[in-house]
Amino acid sequence: MSAPVVFLIIVLVVCATSWGAATAVPTNADDAAAMQSIANSTGAAKSLGWGVRSLDPCAGTWSGVRCGDTGRVTSINASRGGLTGMLDAADLSLLTSLVELDLSFNDFRLELPKPSQPLAGLRTLDFRSNNFVDIPDGFFSSFPALEMFAIDDIDLSDALVLKDDVATCSDLRSFSANNVNMNDVFPNIFGNASLFPELESLSLARNQLWGVIDLDFGKNGKINFQDVGAQHSISDSKLGGILRFITGMENLVELRVDHNSFGPLPDATHLVNLRSVNAAANDLCGIPKFPAGTDVDLDGNPNVGKEC
Repeated sequence: MSAPVVFLIIVLVVCATSWGAATAVPTNADDAAAMQSIANSTGAAKSLGWGVRSLDPCAGTWSGVRCGDTGRVTSINASRGGLTGMLDAADLSLLTSLVELDLSFNDFRLELPKPSQPLAGLRTLDFRSNNFVDIPDGFFSSFPALEMFAIDDIDLSDALVLKDDVATCSDLRSFSANNVNMNDVFPNIFGNASLFPELESLSLARNQLWGVIDLDFGKNGKINFQDVGAQHSISDSKLGGILRFITGMENLVELRVDHNSFGPLPDATHLVNLRSVNAAANDLCGIPKFPAGTDVDLDGNPNVGKEC
């Protein structure tokens, strides 16, 4: 082997060794303390092995934990991790570089954790299928960069009434709160494209919403999926009104409004992106007018096909 080739190999080995050493950054002290506390308080030390092989959360041995190149925890995915108890808001407050937090399908209790200072970079929160009892006031203002929020299938003991702080999450792309004991007038705020210009998916099914959806809901917005089906009326108040609001939702692909009290059918033939509509069991009347090829379920509306 020639001398130049040997020299090149030596240089590459040295560079690779130096690069590896430079990238082996230990976890930030605050993040390490927070993660160790979370491991102990939620049972993750036992169920996920956090801290068993290494006390360093960024060492690559903490299942579902990812870190950036500066030793900061950026992602926690502990879905179906067998976790229980509560997540201390003080611990969450220390994880200031967190981008994703997925605690879905566990057994967390008490209220959702609200950090003492906003986590400016957090974009994903998934709390589905837990046993939380409440969402604290001002919760959404702690996550100004939030893009995806899911809290489905949680029987909140205090009926969920969304506060104005949700409007601080102007980057929202997906908001899902199905079956969470949401008992309130329908939150038309989500249809305001000026407040939520990026919102594409809205799921609020199987709650106790009532009132009407504004006729200009979603106009000039990006919503392509909307599910507000099967609202459980606990009084004479129901979710209904004129279904014509969908005519301004030009990006709409799938709509679910079944088992409510919506009225006359609109002319939706201009909604060229529409592929699926479930409006079964409402108070609809009139002639169905949807784009060719749209899968439409209008069962349980005896006045469909008749003049309103």
